[in-house]
Amino acid sequence: MKTRIITGSAYTLLAVAALIFLQSPLLLCIVIVFTVIGAHEICHAAQMKNKAMIAVSMVAAALVPPALEYWPLIQERLRVPAYPLVLGYFLLLLALMLSQFGKTRFTHVLYALFASLVMPGGMATIVLLRNSIRDREGAAFEPNLAAWLLFFVLCAAWLTDVFALVAGMNFGKHKLAPKISPKKTVEGAIGGLVGMTVVNVGFALAFNQFFLEKFKINLLAVVLLSLAAGTVSMVGDLAMSVLKRNYGFKDFGKFFPGHGGVMDRFDSVLMVSPFVYALVMVEQSLNLRLLYEVLA
Repeated sequence: MKTRIITGSAYTLLAVAALIFLQSPLLLCIVIVFTVIGAHEICHAAQMKNKAMIAVSMVAAALVPPALEYWPLIQERLRVPAYPLVLGYFLLLLALMLSQFGKTRFTHVLYALFASLVMPGGMATIVLLRNSIRDREGAAFEPNLAAWLLFFVLCAAWLTDVFALVAGMNFGKHKLAPKISPKKTVEGAIGGLVGMTVVNVGFALAFNQFFLEKFKINLLAVVLLSLAAGTVSMVGDLAMSVLKRNYGFKDFGKFFPGHGGVMDRFDSVLMVSPFVYALVMVEQSLNLRLLYEVLA
């Protein structure tokens, strides 16, 4: 427990550091580091023996976040469509599979695609969320608005699990998904959603009062989005639990002592961040302001 507390405090400080450097290139660098480690963890969890495929997956994972952030510039300068690149990468993985067919299965190719494209793409939305708000508001943009949105994502991903654990230990009676994660309960899930929503509303009030001047966060939208994002967070956690159960291991790695690997800590973030980003993009495409309003 002591190790878990120390490590938990460490990645809490890491999250705070990400917020402090939200407007700097350091945020993208942090995302790249975690995606590379996460890619290695997924390949190791899938019991890959093809070292070339693992290496290629890690390199691709490092390239995806900056490619997504600067994709408009890349297209403008090089005029390279995405489809041929993805197809070429898939063919490369197939070639690597055939070169070492004795110890490589087709499922390894699928896991490599997940590790090098899907997972980094999900992580990259942390940066894309910041950019979407900054680009939309232009000169009126306040860094604290993007900081609140990132803080919301991290709270929805991490605090849902924390409050679910506490509620489940004290009130849990009915199993949520006994064949996937025997310790999770319905009462814990409800407690996780309620606790995380209360915290997110509290932070929204604090940002409205002390950190935002030109914008006001919509509290009703925070409640509804918290409940939706918390549900998505639990789905992501259970999905990764299925992978662990399929391959018979407890944690993806030991990057966070007492808490597991990067994928153990960011499995929910990989679901919540793209979900929130998608909603923000839909909101902007429809020219709506549901999450926050501009003060006169």
